[in-house]
Amino acid sequence: MPTLKPAKKLFGIGAMLAAAGLALAGCGANEGFKGVAEAAGMATTPQESKAFVKETRQADVDYIPVGSSVTRAAPRKPVDDFKKIETQLEAKRSANEAAGNAARALGTTPAPKPAEIPKQ
Repeated sequence: MPTLKPAKKLFGIGAMLAAAGLALAGCGANEGFKGVAEAAGMATTPQESKAFVKETRQADVDYIPVGSSVTRAAPRKPVDDFKKIETQLEAKRSANEAAGNAARALGTTPAPKPAEIPKQ
């Protein structure tokens, strides 16, 4: 049975680490290794957006990034609107309870008797 010599094993591990490092260097932002990785086909440059994408996207997006402490003023609804919504929800709740009670009452009716087959 052939055995691997430790020197060959270390060389193989070193070569694999170097190849992995070169491949991961393509992900870097600086141009040192990225050019080499692009030439080897392991990294790409981002493409410019298509015309329809540029036309449909807003130039200035008004959003608050996640994790920021920036706040913006939100328009508040008047109390009367909340009261109106609350009465609508209460009416819907009572209608749902009535429908549930009706279904519960219908569920307690006895099952019909099986049909009798006439004898000839």
